[in-house]
Amino acid sequence: MRLAVSLSILLFALGCSENSWAQNQNHEDGFFLRLSAGGGFANTKLESGNANVKMSGGAGDLNFAIGAIVSPNLALHGTLFGWLVDDPDIKVSGTGGQANADLDLTAFGGGVTYYFMPSNIYVSGSVGIGKLSIKGGGTYGETDPGPVFDLTVGKEWWVSSSWALGVAGALGYHTVPEKDINGNWNGASFAVRFTATMN
Repeated sequence: MRLAVSLSILLFALGCSENSWAQNQNHEDGFFLRLSAGGGFANTKLESGNANVKMSGGAGDLNFAIGAIVSPNLALHGTLFGWLVDDPDIKVSGTGGQANADLDLTAFGGGVTYYFMPSNIYVSGSVGIGKLSIKGGGTYGETDPGPVFDLTVGKEWWVSSSWALGVAGALGYHTVPEKDINGNWNGASFAVRFTATMN
């Protein structure tokens, strides 16, 4: 609770302290870089034959976008994104437990970001190819690559002529095939991220 209050005060102060040049600034051209990190929840499920496996838990989340502004307030970028769940809850055909391992999703693809000015609110979407992997306790497993999607909505405040800080909410989805099995791992994630953007 204290962290949320402190964050709200900080963001309010940033908004009130913007210089006049920042209040009128747009994303017009040039290099674009957005660094995002946060936390949330992720799950994935495999159904194959009579068996089904589901893993889920609190997740650390990363999203890095690098590219260029190609028209006013519109960026095209490559995106590296994913999440990690430490010791996920696991259910196998309805029987529950906890895995002593790290479950992670890593993806790389392309995306687009559009800013609604002058509010500096943005919508960003990325589509990529990614893999699930689990490691720990002497075990390691990895899926074949499959499609991964990310949709983000955020708000930023200019803190200099090139940098803006903000917060964002994100939804993700993946469907990646398991190796040597006729079945896909499917699942969703959500996260709250803190962002730093350079343009």
